[in-house]
Amino acid sequence: MGLFGRKKKKPAETETGEAILPALEFKPSAYPKNEAQGAVIAAKQLPGFANLVQWLALALQQRADRILMDYTQQAVSVRFRIDGLWENQPPTDRPTGDSALAALKKLCGLNPAERRAKQTGKTGLYFEKTDWIAECVSQGVPTGERVLISLETKKPSLKTLAELGMRDKVIEQVKGELNGHGGIVVVSGPPGQGLPTTWRVVLEETDKFVRDYIALEDIKDPDPDIINVTKVTFDSEKNETPEAVFERRLLKQPDAFIFPSLYNDAVVGLMLKQLPENRHAITRFVANDSVEALLGLLQAHRAHAKELLKSTRLVVNQRLLRRLCPKCKQGFQPTPQLLAKLGLPADRVQKLYQPFVPPPPDQRVDAKGNPIEIEICTDCNGRGYRGRMALFEVLEVTDPLRKAILQNPNADAVRKAAASLGHRGFQQEGILSVVLGLTSLQEVQRVLQPPAK
Repeated sequence: MGLFGRKKKKPAETETGEAILPALEFKPSAYPKNEAQGAVIAAKQLPGFANLVQWLALALQQRADRILMDYTQQAVSVRFRIDGLWENQPPTDRPTGDSALAALKKLCGLNPAERRAKQTGKTGLYFEKTDWIAECVSQGVPTGERVLISLETKKPSLKTLAELGMRDKVIEQVKGELNGHGGIVVVSGPPGQGLPTTWRVVLEETDKFVRDYIALEDIKDPDPDIINVTKVTFDSEKNETPEAVFERRLLKQPDAFIFPSLYNDAVVGLMLKQLPENRHAITRFVANDSVEALLGLLQAHRAHAKELLKSTRLVVNQRLLRRLCPKCKQGFQPTPQLLAKLGLPADRVQKLYQPFVPPPPDQRVDAKGNPIEIEICTDCNGRGYRGRMALFEVLEVTDPLRKAILQNPNADAVRKAAASLGHRGFQQEGILSVVLGLTSLQEVQRVLQPPAK
């Protein structure tokens, strides 16, 4: 029985009878360089090390970016998050799960014996010619212990807006405002929908080689470093205020500002005074759509709401959805009724795509009634989807929209006003992605359905 209960062939063995493990190498980052190798040797001596290697290799081969383990008295339930959805794995017994976790905690510089208090640690991995970072967070719970392992490549794999899934026309619009003068661009998204990645890519796409950019950050909550962006930090735990640090840095007259958060009204006031001098700012905000982000920003800084509204040029929001597997996706001819419901011209859309759906069991037979084995796509492992893309909603803040907001700042009223001015919402962008064969109607509906109350 494998680590997660899978029956599988006996692993290949060496001449001495030892199992040949997947070629996964650990690079502990929680230890000084002269102690890292010792930590690996110590972990290898633990009985769960072989299970841990097989377990992590399986997750990486399946393209999982999260592993969740729930420990009970008798067993450990395991789930992989693949392309944003959680998939149950066969459970493993408690001794196997305990021994594998002990080895992982050792590699992450954590205490294997501590099963109640929260612990957080990281270790480097090298697997299939790629460097990875595995972050382990463990926490005692009433039923036992819960462990979340996050897996990310050491070097970002997505570097451009196009790679995120943004259309060329939208890229041109966004980059035009990012590199503009005298305005604010807001980058937003719901929790868990890839906002940190889009934020990093947006900053990479700005023209930082001809302008002096500064980023104002709390030292206890830093963002990844961006080339040619000067970080200006404050320490809130030492009672340093962001406005005092920001005001001192303004003496050097930077060209543009990056705010992971606008922090407070004092910072907003200082920023607004700079924008008429052909300077611009980029900030981010957690929200479900562009209208909610804009109104939320105004509500958070009501003392400067009118000035913020006047200065904001563009609001970007996003949702993550799964891409159809290019190898096994199936085309179908949509009915006139479906095209009419989607608002698509029947004479221009001949085919839409959906994930491969195996025929029902009673149809999996040949002419003689013998069962036919259905071949599973090796690219997506039969999921019908492979990888994710971002669906972008870009709200251009024009004078007519500003007037509508001042008259009635209700979110639904603002959305209607934006639509009347030509704004394309998530639904229209999602349908376009379906027409382009990037995803399916089922996936768009899943991602855009209102959250359950």
